[in-house]
Amino acid sequence: MKNTHLVIIIVVCLFLSQACKKSSSSPNTSSKGTLSGAITSTSSQSVSGASIIVFNANTNLPVGTISTGANGSYTIQLDSGSYYIKIYAQGYQSIPLQGFSAVPFTVVADNTTTINYQMNTLQVTNAGLISGHSTSGSGSPLAGVLVVAHSGSAGYSSVTDNNGNYTIYNVPAGSYSVQGFIASYNSDSVNATVSSGSTPATANLTLSSGALGAVTGMITYLATTNKDVDVSIINPYTRESIPGLTTMTNGGSYTLSNVPNGNYIARATYRNDTLVMDPDWILKNGEPTVAVAGASATRNFSVTGSVLLGSPTNSPSSTIPTKISGTTPTFTWAAYPSTSDYAVEVSDENGNVIWGGFTGSGAAITRNVTVPSSQTSIVYNSDNSATQPLQAGHYYRWRIYACKNVTGTPSWKLISTSEDQMGLIMP
Repeated sequence: MKNTHLVIIIVVCLFLSQACKKSSSSPNTSSKGTLSGAITSTSSQSVSGASIIVFNANTNLPVGTISTGANGSYTIQLDSGSYYIKIYAQGYQSIPLQGFSAVPFTVVADNTTTINYQMNTLQVTNAGLISGHSTSGSGSPLAGVLVVAHSGSAGYSSVTDNNGNYTIYNVPAGSYSVQGFIASYNSDSVNATVSSGSTPATANLTLSSGALGAVTGMITYLATTNKDVDVSIINPYTRESIPGLTTMTNGGSYTLSNVPNGNYIARATYRNDTLVMDPDWILKNGEPTVAVAGASATRNFSVTGSVLLGSPTNSPSSTIPTKISGTTPTFTWAAYPSTSDYAVEVSDENGNVIWGGFTGSGAAITRNVTVPSSQTSIVYNSDNSATQPLQAGHYYRWRIYACKNVTGTPSWKLISTSEDQMGLIMP
């Protein structure tokens, strides 16, 4: 009798166990969510064949690659989490714009996150492509590698997908040196000759593990509240962060390890956090650089509070240019303490200053467009000195520099500026 009862108990337990397994695998508790949307041009034309790479926002590693369909649409299944994407297409500027940070978004299980993007057309004469794959010394594909092709000071880039493949779009015909960049790996350099058309030049890269360089330093706070900031190692040709080489300071100091050999730009507080690097130091000395050759290098920074922009500008949480009506916007900003006057600078999507800015260097440097401290607004090209009008469908960045009169030559210095990733506009 006892044995009979024992058998019944075992059968019941097995039944309940299987029921629990079935319940736990129910589609209603799936960890997958959906990311979907459409990619169009600024004239609302579908962009087919655009390459979309999805990255985990916490690890910065690619987790999926898709291409847009004939109608510009895309869909991908993702685990619940935080992500960002990069989009590339021939004849269009990349998203995010080269040199700017991508904006993360969240995917939730059993829900659809819909994000549509508009790509700006890009006029490149005799444009071609470079494609290839990156592998480690053992032959395994390397994902998330920033691949840069440069000729002289001009640079073009892409990122390897989760299979180690990449394509660099919109490369003018010519000869290039191609190299990969990612924390912990040193890369060989491969030559590529690009011809105009749809047939890409091939450049396969082999990266060797064991990059042992490091960059360390301290933050000095100028007339602002101390708080920790981001620090990144930047490729000098494309001005993009090297994957895996961004960190936050801890108590005003930082260390970046596993830095590959090379010459880089070092950048602090690039995020929109109301702080900026000391603009006067940069104006007089150029951007901070650091050379790494398998050992530790030092780069210290000074930061101060930023000039806060009013309108028109993108929001601090987005690097998508804000649409404006007309081509002569009125720029407004908040007054900055201890300012004698302001300098204005407007750059086009290629980084060329088209209005205001600075001329000369050293003691002979001059400001091209200034605004008295009693005024916190100005109309674009109000003095008719701009080298070109703003054009619909193109993006621009406007910046404000706060200046203070001093004794010496020049008779002023910069005490602040607006943030690097603010003031993005598109007529």
